[in-house]
Amino acid sequence: MQAQEFIEKLYQTSQEQGLNQFQIDYTQSESSNLRVMDGKIENRSFKNVQHLSFSVKEGKNIGSIESDKLEEEDILLIIKEAKENALLLDNEEENFFFGEKREYPIVKKNTPIKDYEKLDKEQFLLSLEKAAYAKDKRVKKVISCYLNEGKYHTAIRNSLSLNVSEGATWAFAGIYVSVEENGIIKTASEYVKFDKKEDLNPELMVQKAVEKALKKLNPISIPSGKYKIVFENECFAELLNVMKNLFSAAAVEEQHSKLGDKLGQKIAAACVTLLDNPLLDNGYRTRAFDGEGYPSQTNVIIKNGVLQTLLHNLRTAHKFGVEPTGNGIGGGERGVFYSNFYIENGNLSQDEVLQQTGDGVYITDLTGTHAGYSIVSGDFSFGAEGFLIRNGKIDKALNQLTISGNVYELLQDIVLIGNDLKFAPDACGAPCVAVKPMQISCN
Repeated sequence: MQAQEFIEKLYQTSQEQGLNQFQIDYTQSESSNLRVMDGKIENRSFKNVQHLSFSVKEGKNIGSIESDKLEEEDILLIIKEAKENALLLDNEEENFFFGEKREYPIVKKNTPIKDYEKLDKEQFLLSLEKAAYAKDKRVKKVISCYLNEGKYHTAIRNSLSLNVSEGATWAFAGIYVSVEENGIIKTASEYVKFDKKEDLNPELMVQKAVEKALKKLNPISIPSGKYKIVFENECFAELLNVMKNLFSAAAVEEQHSKLGDKLGQKIAAACVTLLDNPLLDNGYRTRAFDGEGYPSQTNVIIKNGVLQTLLHNLRTAHKFGVEPTGNGIGGGERGVFYSNFYIENGNLSQDEVLQQTGDGVYITDLTGTHAGYSIVSGDFSFGAEGFLIRNGKIDKALNQLTISGNVYELLQDIVLIGNDLKFAPDACGAPCVAVKPMQISCN
């Protein structure tokens, strides 16, 4: 049965069954993946997935049932099981569907450039791998060389007259290389999302990946101790991905965040402005509405160091007595999610941040960011790679580091912010960031 026909039939049958409040969430996605290894196409895969969540509200509770099959004979069973799931729940707090009449924003989503349609994808990857080996004799292995592309469509319809839908297309490619010299092996990666013409040139991607790896060779050790730190933009974006749950109202409820009573208070350095912005042009998670169908809006979480808001879905907003922020997951999960989550640019170039830092350590890579982080205390201890900063310049590569601290203190300890904002594919972004001395151990 076609999706639209099934949704219409499910909607009509739900009305006929006398359901008071119900909602249908539907997503369909197509994705393909290409990988090369040793001059050959190693993997070629294609997925076409559809998923439907049907939810029913009974009293304060919302029960859901998930299905990947859209068969007309299953409709009555879907309705029955969703209703039974709602009746089994015993929540003290009320859950909600969204149905108010609101204007929805027009957003500009990230899409591949027109020239991408003409790209010979297999040849692109084969050229990418070949160029990496030819770039420098110290390139020992192309660990991964891949291209992913796809599209999705999502729709939400409920008994409160909500009926919204949107979709997007994407494409990105990446390479991960290892280099070796004097028995020292280092790795680096680079990726593109085909949103500008230079992304179609495999030589440019190879140059960036190989140069990053080669710079790490011949590392030195430094004494353990406290050092001024500059985090590379992508590296601090990874830190944001670790700490972003602190700003969720659901995390405050679960006592996984200490920010519940900090609204209007200074929780970060005055130079810090942090946003969750689903309206960002060409963002990885730009969207017109959230998973509950609530219209998207730009949320300034921290402004000049002061906490302005937590991120809410419909339920947490009602509990906290505030307006929703458009961060609901929806479907059967009903949690809090993020869009384009980033620190706003400062007004210094990376060179100026380094110059004002003087001497310290430049961190480019983190490892163990999940295992080494306590969501209760905010303490962290991560493996890291980086370089010595000497007289305001990036100097020699350093042996494996361990960097330790606390995310709440880290936000307070930021002293300089660059103007080189960059996003990772997880939609977290940051410029380079300099912080007060932190504890570093050098292996």
